[in-house]
Amino acid sequence: MSSEFKNKVVLVTGGSKGIGYGIASAFAKQGASLILVARDIDSLNTSKAALEKEFNVSVEVKAVNLSEEKNLTELSSFFPKVDILVNSAGAMGRGSLFDIDPVQFRDAWEGKVMSTIFLTRHIYPFMAKNPNGGVIINIIGMAAERLNFKSIGTSTANAALVAFNNALGSESVNDNIRVVGISPGLIRTSRTEGILHPKNEVDRKAYEKMVSNLPFGRMGEPSEVAELAVFLASNSGKYISGEVINVDGGARFRY
Repeated sequence: MSSEFKNKVVLVTGGSKGIGYGIASAFAKQGASLILVARDIDSLNTSKAALEKEFNVSVEVKAVNLSEEKNLTELSSFFPKVDILVNSAGAMGRGSLFDIDPVQFRDAWEGKVMSTIFLTRHIYPFMAKNPNGGVIINIIGMAAERLNFKSIGTSTANAALVAFNNALGSESVNDNIRVVGISPGLIRTSRTEGILHPKNEVDRKAYEKMVSNLPFGRMGEPSEVAELAVFLASNSGKYISGEVINVDGGARFRY
């Protein structure tokens, strides 16, 4: 453990599961205090207990729907001191232009894109007043580059977040705030396993073929995204802002 994050507060949205939890664990390992935000209080409390037991750090949790503006205002007032913000909440479902449900699309867009933009807007002024500035890390996804008609919502949302990340990150340095995006490829989480896990023999063969065709013959691990997030938030990454770094083993160039 380094002492660099010992007095830092890290707020992670989507922090109870998957990549968000992996990132929370990586910062906890470095001694940071955590604020985990997600919708389900039971998952949050389970994650809180596990992190406190393993790393002996302070973990606060808040169950909130980030798609509602009033909740973002409330969240930022509850936790005014945030040194590192990790926007990792939300996911867009699959579907082409003609398959997507308008209501579900708007809800997912609010939960992924709008929550990232407006939570950042709420937290940013507090970071700007901090003599040490701050770091904002946006977890995006490689669909921003590998545009796919059959996942048009995901492609659109991720491309929007790349634009937001890079535009903000080019100017935020004037307030001593760095903004960096991470675009993971296929990462092994309970969500991806639930979607892709074979249901029968035909599915099993297709699943095995899909995995064997991935870089290094496997999915990525949450820890591989998390370790990059810690590096980017550290002094070692202090000249990086307005960039999106891919963690996909080069998959976007393979097909």
